[in-house]
Amino acid sequence: MSFDARVMLSRRLRFLPHRAFAMLHHLLFQGEFTTFRNPRTYAQLLARKNLGEQSELVHVTADKYRVREHVADRIGAEHLIPLIQVVERAEELDLETPQGPYVVKGTHGCDMTILVPHPAAADHARIRSTVARWLRTDFFTHGWRERPYEGLTPRAVVEEYLGDGSKPPADYKFFVFHGEPTMVVVDQDRFVAHTSTMLHPDWVPFRISGRFGQADALPERPASYDRMLEIARTLGKDFTFARVDLYDVDGHVYFGEITHNPGGGLVRLRPRAFDRALGELWRHGTPIPERFIDRERTLR
Repeated sequence: MSFDARVMLSRRLRFLPHRAFAMLHHLLFQGEFTTFRNPRTYAQLLARKNLGEQSELVHVTADKYRVREHVADRIGAEHLIPLIQVVERAEELDLETPQGPYVVKGTHGCDMTILVPHPAAADHARIRSTVARWLRTDFFTHGWRERPYEGLTPRAVVEEYLGDGSKPPADYKFFVFHGEPTMVVVDQDRFVAHTSTMLHPDWVPFRISGRFGQADALPERPASYDRMLEIARTLGKDFTFARVDLYDVDGHVYFGEITHNPGGGLVRLRPRAFDRALGELWRHGTPIPERFIDRERTLR
């Protein structure tokens, strides 16, 4: 069954009770049946965590607007992307004022992003129509039952477009377990020819694969990488596991988001032994075995 077919089938199952949906969703995308009673792999642990009640801090940090105050308190407001506007109604959007490129995002879920690199050519009616649809959507109910988004107030924010507007900057996703970054996923060209390169924090490739292909060449290590690691530790230390997304623009770090259920359970890591190794790291703090790390090679 193709990935798109599995997505469509999973969407049709959203009427099921939460645990039943989680079990079948996991079967569709991870290829294994489990009740999550005794989770051992990263995918199983992530799904079980999503089944439980979430702390208030999880809800705050999952909200792409409310998290800004938390981040400013922890690492400084200079790491926030400049905010132009926040609204709860699409008709309140002021799309005529921004003089430079901007981005519109929904704050209560994922896959809600509009890039506007050329404001003069923007279709304001289309943007408002899309945002109105976002704001009518309960992402917990209509997405993948991701509890961190449950009960969030639907909002949209308008932020400055990082960089020169020619293309979005690379997205550095730090997988943080017990306060320590363990994997860095570098997403490049997300809206054109998406690549997703999975690296050890030492900036060498893992011998693994996920949903998207890796870049042909090893992504350049950002100038602010050491500061990124510090920030990922600071923002991730409150959780057993969280993913902290950051950007580097001319050596300055900008915060993207904190994600508590990466990929919504859709991403199957291969080989499965690596999924188990991440589970051992999560459960016991066991380091990732060296056999998964390609220290002798750069991507090409």
